[in-house]
Amino acid sequence: MRQFALKYRLLVFYGVTFFISWIAWSIMFLVYDGDQPGPVIYVFSTLGGLGPLLSLVILQKVTHQEISLKQILSKIRIREVKSIWVVLAIAGLPLLTVLGNLGYFFINQEDHLQIIKTGPDQLGIFVLPVMLLQFTASLVTSPLFEEPGWRGFALGPLQERYGRTLGSLVVALLWWAWHQPMNLTFGLTPSFYSALSMVVLSFIIDSLFNLSNQNLFTAMLAHQSSGTVNTFFNQGNENWLTLILKIIFLMVIRRIESIKKAS
Repeated sequence: MRQFALKYRLLVFYGVTFFISWIAWSIMFLVYDGDQPGPVIYVFSTLGGLGPLLSLVILQKVTHQEISLKQILSKIRIREVKSIWVVLAIAGLPLLTVLGNLGYFFINQEDHLQIIKTGPDQLGIFVLPVMLLQFTASLVTSPLFEEPGWRGFALGPLQERYGRTLGSLVVALLWWAWHQPMNLTFGLTPSFYSALSMVVLSFIIDSLFNLSNQNLFTAMLAHQSSGTVNTFFNQGNENWLTLILKIIFLMVIRRIESIKKAS
């Protein structure tokens, strides 16, 4: 078992991750009645989200710590990350979302300009400290549950084996597929736009991770930035301008990554 897990570590990691998460989210799907989520829903939602981290714990146990979760988590280097990558990871996606929102309004694709979603907008100026609190507190949920697996464990070997672009594509597509049972539970129907948006986001996180010398803290910041955007920012209905801006941003940082790697 140990040799199999070491030889096929990525296959085992993704297999165990999907098994844990999809079982938890399938149960959640069966018991959720569509109303305000209760404690049971949150328990199964969180258990599913822990899939990547639990998978690494299992791999560490099976391989007698040859695959070390401690070593993977040591890539979270808060004091070592350069400020430029922190700024881009935190502010890049919100800024692009606001610009896309403004653009859609000015070309008459939206009836009125709304930067903050209905609900949070009732907080007025106090939405900013609430947003900061949510961002900070949530770093120890989805970003910490997921990024040690996606970027800390899987991305490097996949990019070494298949190249930078195809390796990122594998991570992105599996990341999108992994989320689907949870998304379907909460009424988020898969679409080409949502899939492409998630692939672009995954590529952006990959590049920021690599540009920061594979610092998982950068990936966690970018991951949570996306979560904060989804929670607080109005994004309209399939705002293609925002997506185009994200693709341009991705092309720029991907180019910087290529230059840095060649130097």
